[in-house]
Amino acid sequence: MISTNHSPFDSRIFYKEAKSLLRAGFAVTVIGKNNPEMEVISEGINVIGIRRGSGAISYFKILKMLLKRARDVDADIYHCHEPESLPILIYLKLTKSKKVVYDVHEYYPEVVSLSDFNTRLFLRFMLYIFEPIFCGCVDAIITATEQIEDRYKKFNHNVYTIFNFPTLDFESSSNLDLKNNYQNKSLVIYVGGMYKERGIIELIKAVHMVAGIRPSIKLLLLGTFASEEFEKECKEYVNINNLAENVEFLGFVPHENVADYIKISDIGAVLLKPILKFFNSIPIKQFEYMICGIPIIGSRLPPIENVVGKEGAGILVDPNNIDEVSNTIIYLLDHPEVRDEMGRKGRHAIEREYNWDRMEEILVRIYSEMKNNLLYDNAPQK
Repeated sequence: MISTNHSPFDSRIFYKEAKSLLRAGFAVTVIGKNNPEMEVISEGINVIGIRRGSGAISYFKILKMLLKRARDVDADIYHCHEPESLPILIYLKLTKSKKVVYDVHEYYPEVVSLSDFNTRLFLRFMLYIFEPIFCGCVDAIITATEQIEDRYKKFNHNVYTIFNFPTLDFESSSNLDLKNNYQNKSLVIYVGGMYKERGIIELIKAVHMVAGIRPSIKLLLLGTFASEEFEKECKEYVNINNLAENVEFLGFVPHENVADYIKISDIGAVLLKPILKFFNSIPIKQFEYMICGIPIIGSRLPPIENVVGKEGAGILVDPNNIDEVSNTIIYLLDHPEVRDEMGRKGRHAIEREYNWDRMEEILVRIYSEMKNNLLYDNAPQK
Protein backbone atom coordinates (compact mmCIF):
# COMPACT_ATOMS: atom_id res chain seq x y z
CA MET A 1 0.00 0.00 0.00
CA ILE A 2 1.33 3.43 -0.92
CA SER A 3 0.22 6.95 -0.02
CA THR A 4 1.57 10.44 -0.63
CA ASN A 5 -0.72 12.13 1.91
CA HIS A 6 -1.75 9.59 4.55
CA SER A 7 0.23 8.31 7.50
CA PRO A 8 1.18 4.62 7.27
CA PHE A 9 -0.87 4.24 10.46
CA ASP A 10 -4.02 5.81 9.02
CA SER A 11 -7.01 4.00 10.55
CA ARG A 12 -8.46 2.80 7.22
CA ILE A 13 -5.13 1.90 5.62
CA PHE A 14 -3.33 0.20 8.49
CA TYR A 15 -5.87 -0.81 11.15
CA LYS A 16 -8.51 -2.03 8.71
CA GLU A 17 -7.30 -2.89 5.23
CA ALA A 18 -3.69 -3.89 5.95
CA LYS A 19 -4.58 -5.94 9.03
CA SER A 20 -7.46 -7.64 7.20
CA LEU A 21 -5.17 -8.66 4.35
CA LEU A 22 -2.54 -9.90 6.79
CA ARG A 23 -5.18 -12.10 8.49
CA ALA A 24 -6.13 -13.44 5.05
CA GLY A 25 -2.57 -14.63 4.48
CA PHE A 26 -1.09 -11.77 2.44
CA ALA A 27 2.30 -10.26 3.26
CA VAL A 28 1.69 -6.52 3.61
CA THR A 29 3.90 -3.43 3.37
CA VAL A 30 2.53 0.07 3.95
CA ILE A 31 4.50 3.08 2.66
CA GLY A 32 3.24 6.55 3.54
CA LYS A 33 3.92 10.08 4.73
CA ASN A 34 5.56 10.27 8.13
CA ASN A 35 7.77 12.58 10.15
CA PRO A 36 10.30 11.38 11.17
CA GLU A 37 11.18 8.85 8.48
CA MET A 38 11.14 5.27 9.72
CA GLU A 39 11.03 1.61 8.83
CA VAL A 40 9.53 -0.78 11.37
CA ILE A 41 7.51 -3.98 11.58
CA SER A 42 4.27 -3.31 13.45
CA GLU A 43 1.80 -6.12 14.22
CA GLY A 44 3.35 -8.18 11.43
CA ILE A 45 3.10 -5.39 8.83
CA ASN A 46 6.18 -3.77 7.29
CA VAL A 47 5.78 0.00 7.70
CA ILE A 48 7.87 2.58 5.85
CA GLY A 49 7.43 6.27 6.65
CA ILE A 50 8.71 8.93 4.25
CA ARG A 51 9.02 12.62 5.10
CA ARG A 52 7.02 15.07 2.97
CA GLY A 53 7.16 18.84 2.91
CA SER A 54 4.81 21.24 1.11
CA GLY A 55 4.62 22.47 -2.47
CA ALA A 56 5.02 20.97 -5.93
CA ILE A 57 8.74 20.16 -5.54
CA SER A 58 7.98 18.21 -2.37
CA TYR A 59 5.23 16.29 -4.19
CA PHE A 60 7.54 15.12 -6.98
CA LYS A 61 10.23 14.29 -4.43
CA ILE A 62 7.97 12.05 -2.33
CA LEU A 63 6.58 10.48 -5.52
CA LYS A 64 10.11 9.53 -6.56
CA MET A 65 10.90 8.10 -3.09
CA LEU A 66 7.61 6.18 -2.95
CA LEU A 67 8.26 4.67 -6.36
CA LYS A 68 11.76 3.57 -5.37
CA ARG A 69 10.50 2.01 -2.14
CA ALA A 70 7.57 0.37 -3.92
CA ARG A 71 9.87 -1.18 -6.53
CA ASP A 72 12.22 -2.42 -3.78
CA VAL A 73 9.31 -4.27 -2.14
CA ASP A 74 8.49 -5.97 -5.48
CA ALA A 75 4.93 -6.80 -4.46
CA ASP A 76 2.41 -8.64 -6.63
CA ILE A 77 -0.34 -6.11 -5.91
CA TYR A 78 -0.01 -2.35 -5.33
CA HIS A 79 -2.75 -0.30 -3.68
CA CYS A 80 -2.75 3.55 -3.57
CA HIS A 81 -4.94 5.90 -1.58
CA GLU A 82 -5.25 9.23 -3.41
CA PRO A 83 -5.10 10.57 -6.98
CA GLU A 84 -1.63 12.06 -6.38
CA SER A 85 -0.13 8.57 -6.01
CA LEU A 86 -1.85 7.18 -9.12
CA PRO A 87 1.25 7.79 -11.33
CA ILE A 88 3.12 5.16 -9.32
CA LEU A 89 0.37 2.59 -9.92
CA ILE A 90 0.30 3.27 -13.62
CA TYR A 91 4.09 3.00 -13.93
CA LEU A 92 4.11 -0.34 -12.07
CA LYS A 93 1.16 -1.61 -14.09
CA LEU A 94 2.62 -0.73 -17.48
CA THR A 95 6.30 -1.52 -16.87
CA LYS A 96 6.13 -4.39 -14.35
CA SER A 97 2.73 -5.93 -15.17
CA LYS A 98 1.64 -5.61 -11.55
CA LYS A 99 -1.95 -5.79 -10.32
CA VAL A 100 -3.03 -2.37 -9.03
CA VAL A 101 -5.85 -1.07 -6.81
CA TYR A 102 -7.01 2.54 -6.46
CA ASP A 103 -8.67 3.36 -3.11
CA VAL A 104 -10.83 6.52 -3.15
CA HIS A 105 -11.55 7.84 0.33
CA GLU A 106 -13.42 11.02 -0.61
CA TYR A 107 -15.59 12.54 -3.31
CA TYR A 108 -12.72 14.63 -4.65
CA PRO A 109 -14.68 17.06 -6.88
CA GLU A 110 -16.21 18.45 -3.69
CA VAL A 111 -12.77 18.83 -2.08
CA VAL A 112 -11.55 21.09 -4.92
CA SER A 113 -13.67 24.07 -3.84
CA LEU A 114 -12.12 24.00 -0.34
CA SER A 115 -8.54 24.23 -1.65
CA ASP A 116 -6.34 27.26 -2.37
CA PHE A 117 -5.94 28.49 -5.97
CA ASN A 118 -2.78 26.53 -6.87
CA THR A 119 -4.11 23.34 -5.30
CA ARG A 120 -7.42 23.75 -7.15
CA LEU A 121 -5.60 23.94 -10.50
CA PHE A 122 -3.59 20.82 -9.69
CA LEU A 123 -6.62 18.86 -8.44
CA ARG A 124 -8.71 19.81 -11.47
CA PHE A 125 -5.99 18.53 -13.78
CA MET A 126 -5.71 15.31 -11.75
CA LEU A 127 -9.46 14.71 -11.46
CA TYR A 128 -10.78 15.72 -14.86
CA ILE A 129 -7.91 14.82 -17.20
CA PHE A 130 -5.39 12.48 -15.59
CA GLU A 131 -7.59 10.38 -13.28
CA PRO A 132 -10.36 9.35 -15.76
CA ILE A 133 -7.75 8.15 -18.27
CA PHE A 134 -5.74 6.07 -15.82
CA CYS A 135 -8.70 4.70 -13.83
CA GLY A 136 -9.41 2.58 -16.88
CA CYS A 137 -6.00 0.89 -16.44
CA VAL A 138 -6.33 -0.23 -12.81
CA ASP A 139 -7.51 -3.72 -11.86
CA ALA A 140 -9.93 -2.57 -9.16
CA ILE A 141 -11.24 0.65 -7.64
CA ILE A 142 -12.37 0.72 -4.02
CA THR A 143 -14.57 3.59 -2.81
CA ALA A 144 -15.63 4.64 0.69
CA THR A 145 -19.26 5.44 -0.22
CA GLU A 146 -21.84 4.47 -2.84
CA GLN A 147 -21.95 8.08 -4.09
CA ILE A 148 -18.23 7.93 -4.84
CA GLU A 149 -18.72 4.53 -6.51
CA ASP A 150 -21.21 6.08 -8.95
CA ARG A 151 -18.55 8.50 -10.22
CA TYR A 152 -15.89 5.85 -10.80
CA LYS A 153 -18.20 3.39 -12.53
CA LYS A 154 -17.92 5.75 -15.50
CA PHE A 155 -14.20 4.92 -15.75
CA ASN A 156 -13.94 1.25 -14.71
CA HIS A 157 -16.28 -1.75 -14.35
CA ASN A 158 -14.48 -3.19 -11.31
CA VAL A 159 -15.62 -0.72 -8.66
CA TYR A 160 -16.49 -1.80 -5.10
CA THR A 161 -17.76 0.15 -2.09
CA ILE A 162 -16.00 -0.64 1.18
CA PHE A 163 -17.44 1.58 3.89
CA ASN A 164 -15.09 2.88 6.57
CA PHE A 165 -16.92 1.06 9.36
CA PRO A 166 -15.13 0.36 12.68
CA THR A 167 -13.73 -3.02 13.63
CA LEU A 168 -15.72 -4.82 16.33
CA ASP A 169 -12.68 -4.81 18.61
CA PHE A 170 -12.26 -1.02 18.34
CA GLU A 171 -13.46 -0.43 21.90
CA SER A 172 -11.78 -3.47 23.45
CA SER A 173 -9.01 -1.56 25.27
CA SER A 174 -9.49 -0.07 28.74
CA ASN A 175 -7.66 2.66 30.66
CA LEU A 176 -8.85 3.00 34.24
CA ASP A 177 -6.34 5.76 35.01
CA LEU A 178 -7.83 7.87 32.23
CA LYS A 179 -11.29 7.57 33.74
CA ASN A 180 -9.95 8.68 37.10
CA ASN A 181 -8.42 11.77 35.48
CA TYR A 182 -11.90 13.00 34.53
CA GLN A 183 -13.80 11.92 37.62
CA ASN A 184 -16.93 13.98 38.29
CA LYS A 185 -16.78 15.55 34.84
CA SER A 186 -19.55 15.55 32.22
CA LEU A 187 -17.61 14.79 29.04
CA VAL A 188 -18.40 15.75 25.45
CA ILE A 189 -15.92 14.45 22.89
CA TYR A 190 -14.96 15.28 19.32
CA VAL A 191 -12.54 13.04 17.38
CA GLY A 192 -11.07 14.04 14.02
CA GLY A 193 -9.38 16.80 12.07
CA MET A 194 -9.81 20.26 13.57
CA TYR A 195 -11.32 22.19 10.64
CA LYS A 196 -13.57 25.25 10.72
CA GLU A 197 -16.12 23.48 8.49
CA ARG A 198 -16.46 20.67 11.05
CA GLY A 199 -18.17 22.92 13.58
CA ILE A 200 -15.34 23.05 16.11
CA ILE A 201 -15.70 26.70 17.15
CA GLU A 202 -19.50 26.35 17.39
CA LEU A 203 -19.03 23.30 19.63
CA ILE A 204 -16.66 25.25 21.88
CA LYS A 205 -19.16 28.13 22.09
CA ALA A 206 -21.98 25.71 22.92
CA VAL A 207 -19.91 24.19 25.74
CA HIS A 208 -19.25 27.75 26.96
CA MET A 209 -23.03 28.26 27.26
CA VAL A 210 -23.49 24.91 29.01
CA ALA A 211 -20.70 25.72 31.50
CA GLY A 212 -22.81 28.53 32.93
CA ILE A 213 -25.40 25.92 33.99
CA ARG A 214 -23.26 22.80 34.35
CA PRO A 215 -19.73 23.85 35.49
CA SER A 216 -18.67 20.18 35.39
CA ILE A 217 -18.90 20.14 31.58
CA LYS A 218 -15.67 19.36 29.76
CA LEU A 219 -15.05 19.15 26.02
CA LEU A 220 -12.30 16.80 24.83
CA LEU A 221 -10.95 17.66 21.38
CA LEU A 222 -8.86 14.86 19.83
CA GLY A 223 -7.16 15.82 16.57
CA THR A 224 -4.72 18.19 14.92
CA PHE A 225 -5.63 21.63 13.60
CA ALA A 226 -5.86 22.21 9.86
CA SER A 227 -4.17 25.61 10.18
CA GLU A 228 -2.33 27.73 12.71
CA GLU A 229 -4.86 30.52 12.12
CA PHE A 230 -7.83 28.35 13.13
CA GLU A 231 -5.92 26.94 16.12
CA LYS A 232 -5.25 30.50 17.29
CA GLU A 233 -8.94 31.41 16.89
CA CYS A 234 -10.13 28.45 18.99
CA LYS A 235 -7.54 28.79 21.73
CA GLU A 236 -8.01 32.55 22.00
CA TYR A 237 -11.74 32.04 22.52
CA VAL A 238 -11.01 29.52 25.29
CA ASN A 239 -8.50 31.83 26.98
CA ILE A 240 -10.58 35.02 26.72
CA ASN A 241 -13.63 33.26 28.20
CA ASN A 242 -11.72 31.43 30.95
CA LEU A 243 -12.67 27.98 29.63
CA ALA A 244 -9.41 26.19 30.44
CA GLU A 245 -11.28 23.90 32.85
CA ASN A 246 -14.04 23.21 30.32
CA VAL A 247 -12.15 22.67 27.04
CA GLU A 248 -9.10 20.45 26.57
CA PHE A 249 -7.09 20.27 23.34
CA LEU A 250 -5.52 16.82 23.31
CA GLY A 251 -3.99 16.99 19.81
CA PHE A 252 -3.12 13.80 17.96
CA VAL A 253 -4.04 10.63 19.87
CA PRO A 254 -2.86 7.24 18.46
CA HIS A 255 -5.66 5.18 16.94
CA GLU A 256 -5.30 2.43 19.54
CA ASN A 257 -5.98 4.94 22.36
CA VAL A 258 -8.92 6.83 20.86
CA ALA A 259 -11.57 4.41 22.14
CA ASP A 260 -10.39 4.90 25.72
CA TYR A 261 -11.39 8.57 25.54
CA ILE A 262 -14.70 7.86 23.81
CA LYS A 263 -15.74 5.22 26.34
CA ILE A 264 -15.35 7.58 29.31
CA SER A 265 -17.34 10.33 27.53
CA ASP A 266 -21.06 11.03 27.86
CA ILE A 267 -21.72 12.47 24.39
CA GLY A 268 -19.99 12.36 20.98
CA ALA A 269 -20.21 15.34 18.63
CA VAL A 270 -20.36 15.29 14.79
CA LEU A 271 -21.27 18.89 13.90
CA LEU A 272 -20.29 19.01 10.23
CA LYS A 273 -21.35 22.18 8.43
CA PRO A 274 -23.91 21.90 5.57
CA ILE A 275 -21.38 22.23 2.74
CA LEU A 276 -21.36 20.15 -0.43
CA LYS A 277 -18.45 17.95 0.66
CA PHE A 278 -20.32 16.59 3.68
CA PHE A 279 -23.47 15.61 1.79
CA ASN A 280 -21.64 12.62 0.27
CA SER A 281 -18.97 11.69 2.83
CA ILE A 282 -19.83 9.46 5.77
CA PRO A 283 -18.04 10.55 8.97
CA ILE A 284 -16.26 7.62 10.58
CA LYS A 285 -16.41 9.24 14.01
CA GLN A 286 -20.17 8.60 14.30
CA PHE A 287 -19.54 4.85 14.04
CA GLU A 288 -16.72 5.00 16.61
CA TYR A 289 -19.03 6.76 19.07
CA MET A 290 -21.74 4.17 18.41
CA ILE A 291 -19.54 1.12 18.96
CA CYS A 292 -18.40 2.62 22.26
CA GLY A 293 -22.03 2.99 23.31
CA ILE A 294 -22.33 6.77 23.66
CA PRO A 295 -25.08 8.96 22.12
CA ILE A 296 -24.35 11.42 19.33
CA ILE A 297 -25.19 15.04 18.69
CA GLY A 298 -25.01 15.22 14.90
CA SER A 299 -25.76 17.59 12.04
CA ARG A 300 -28.93 17.28 9.98
CA LEU A 301 -27.06 15.99 6.94
CA PRO A 302 -27.99 12.85 4.94
CA PRO A 303 -24.89 10.75 5.89
CA ILE A 304 -25.61 11.39 9.58
CA GLU A 305 -29.41 11.31 9.40
CA ASN A 306 -29.29 7.98 7.54
CA VAL A 307 -27.33 6.37 10.38
CA VAL A 308 -27.76 8.28 13.65
CA GLY A 309 -31.33 9.35 12.94
CA LYS A 310 -32.40 6.05 11.44
CA GLU A 311 -30.95 3.98 14.31
CA GLY A 312 -32.06 6.30 17.12
CA ALA A 313 -28.43 6.63 18.22
CA GLY A 314 -28.52 10.36 18.96
CA ILE A 315 -30.12 13.74 18.34
CA LEU A 316 -29.82 15.78 15.14
CA VAL A 317 -29.26 19.54 15.27
CA ASP A 318 -28.41 22.57 13.13
CA PRO A 319 -24.61 22.81 13.61
CA ASN A 320 -24.73 26.60 13.15
CA ASN A 321 -27.35 27.04 15.89
CA ILE A 322 -25.28 27.26 19.06
CA ASP A 323 -28.37 27.57 21.27
CA GLU A 324 -29.78 24.32 19.85
CA VAL A 325 -26.46 22.51 20.31
CA SER A 326 -26.05 23.70 23.91
CA ASN A 327 -29.67 22.85 24.82
CA THR A 328 -29.23 19.35 23.37
CA ILE A 329 -26.07 18.81 25.41
CA ILE A 330 -27.92 19.89 28.57
CA TYR A 331 -30.89 17.64 27.73
CA LEU A 332 -28.69 14.57 27.29
CA LEU A 333 -26.66 15.29 30.42
CA ASP A 334 -29.89 15.71 32.41
CA HIS A 335 -31.39 12.46 31.07
CA PRO A 336 -28.92 9.59 31.60
CA GLU A 337 -31.59 7.01 30.76
CA VAL A 338 -31.99 8.59 27.29
CA ARG A 339 -28.21 8.60 26.83
CA ASP A 340 -27.98 4.94 27.79
CA GLU A 341 -30.80 3.90 25.45
CA MET A 342 -29.30 5.79 22.50
CA GLY A 343 -25.91 4.29 23.29
CA ARG A 344 -27.38 0.77 23.32
CA LYS A 345 -29.14 1.32 20.01
CA GLY A 346 -25.95 2.63 18.43
CA ARG A 347 -23.87 -0.29 19.67
CA HIS A 348 -26.47 -2.80 18.46
CA ALA A 349 -26.55 -1.17 15.01
CA ILE A 350 -22.77 -1.54 14.69
CA GLU A 351 -22.90 -5.21 15.69
CA ARG A 352 -25.74 -5.84 13.25
CA GLU A 353 -24.69 -3.86 10.18
CA TYR A 354 -22.06 -1.11 10.34
CA ASN A 355 -18.94 -3.13 11.12
CA TRP A 356 -15.64 -3.79 9.36
CA ASP A 357 -16.05 -7.58 9.42
CA ARG A 358 -18.57 -7.28 6.57
CA MET A 359 -16.25 -4.97 4.63
CA GLU A 360 -13.27 -7.26 5.18
CA GLU A 361 -15.03 -10.02 3.24
CA ILE A 362 -15.31 -7.75 0.19
CA LEU A 363 -11.67 -6.62 0.41
CA VAL A 364 -10.31 -10.15 0.73
CA ARG A 365 -12.48 -11.35 -2.16
CA ILE A 366 -11.08 -8.59 -4.42
CA TYR A 367 -7.51 -9.49 -3.51
CA SER A 368 -8.10 -13.22 -3.81
CA GLU A 369 -9.46 -12.80 -7.34
CA MET A 370 -6.41 -10.74 -8.32
CA LYS A 371 -4.11 -13.36 -6.79
CA ASN A 372 -5.84 -16.10 -8.77
CA ASN A 373 -5.48 -14.02 -11.94
CA LEU A 374 -1.77 -13.60 -11.21
CA LEU A 375 -1.35 -17.35 -10.80
CA TYR A 376 -3.17 -17.92 -14.08
CA ASP A 377 -1.15 -15.26 -15.91
CA ASN A 378 2.13 -16.77 -14.68
CA ALA A 379 1.22 -20.42 -15.31
CA PRO A 380 3.26 -22.19 -17.99
CA GLN A 381 1.48 -22.07 -21.33
CA LYS A 382 0.95 -25.39 -23.12
